[in-house]
Amino acid sequence: MSTPPPRRITQKDVAREAGVSHVTVSLALRKRREIPLATRKKIEAIAKRLGYSPDPMLGALTAYRQSCLPAAFHSTLGWINNHPQPEELYRGEDFRLYFEGASERARELGYGLEKVNLVEYQYNRKLVQRMLTARGIRSLLIAPLHNHREHVDLDWSRYSAVRLGYSMVDTVLHTVTNSQFRTSFSAVENLVHLGYRRIGFAMDSDYNTRTGGHFLGGYLSAGAHFELEDVSVLNMPPYTPGESDVPYWGVARPWIKKDKLEAIIAGSEYILPHLKRWGYKVPHDIALVSLAVAEASDTISGIHQNTRNVGRTAVDLLVSLFNKQETGVPVTPMHTLVEGRWTEGHTTRNMAVSAGHTLRKPVNKKQRI
Repeated sequence: MSTPPPRRITQKDVAREAGVSHVTVSLALRKRREIPLATRKKIEAIAKRLGYSPDPMLGALTAYRQSCLPAAFHSTLGWINNHPQPEELYRGEDFRLYFEGASERARELGYGLEKVNLVEYQYNRKLVQRMLTARGIRSLLIAPLHNHREHVDLDWSRYSAVRLGYSMVDTVLHTVTNSQFRTSFSAVENLVHLGYRRIGFAMDSDYNTRTGGHFLGGYLSAGAHFELEDVSVLNMPPYTPGESDVPYWGVARPWIKKDKLEAIIAGSEYILPHLKRWGYKVPHDIALVSLAVAEASDTISGIHQNTRNVGRTAVDLLVSLFNKQETGVPVTPMHTLVEGRWTEGHTTRNMAVSAGHTLRKPVNKKQRI
């Protein structure tokens, strides 16, 4: 005769052993803040000793029921902006969509999202933390910093926190951002499929630093993977806002000519008017791919970074940390990457079709950086 399977340990068994109600056990095992930390640890230890494990089907049913209910207000999340002129953060579409996506998702989950402009508190740690305490804000989204050399001075042990992107380099928190390596790799991949071989990469040296070198890494990796005939990188000088971008982009003109480029990958499409001013017809003379195509654009070829979804995902992660009472700088930071998507605009063309031939095989491979 077969041995019957052992009886499943339930939350009621844990509750009986701990001398509490099964509701208390349920809340404790979900790490809810209503249950004191000492009680939670006691219940977790008993559950582990008894061999309790949650029923996945019951968990799925509970999650479904909760998703059908209107979201109740839980708390307020803080949006930390360190820009000297806070509205500058939202002038570029990517960072504006970070905030819009985060706001949307926070509302859906029953949270508020409050802007915290550090300049209004003279970047004073005590003033900022006093305000956060007064407003009951214990969870923070760190917006991309004004400059990657700057520091956000807070006692991180008080807060659950997630940073958007890599610009805050001195404190490595849990991070949500676009999959920047994959974004550049995909840009090269799509150009290769269109028949391009001589593909250059232009990026501001400061921007390369504030993104952790991931865009550049993706380009170099793709160059090796697809055995490009030439890998050519233009390290552009840092751009100073407010100054003319004519001399800024001017360094690209001799680079394009010297390396006989067929296509350029850049962080934005802002080089486009300069290419036209230099006499290039885009895409017939040279193609342009942007790594940050606007959400509604169908003109520029390149990658939509899905930045709205980056903001939404950051809130999901932050709320999870808040519910589990995980605060401080993590010992093992998590990096959640959101995939972008290629869009075929009017700044590239199918080289293989227009030339009436199939894709060329490379004859040699050299690297010039």
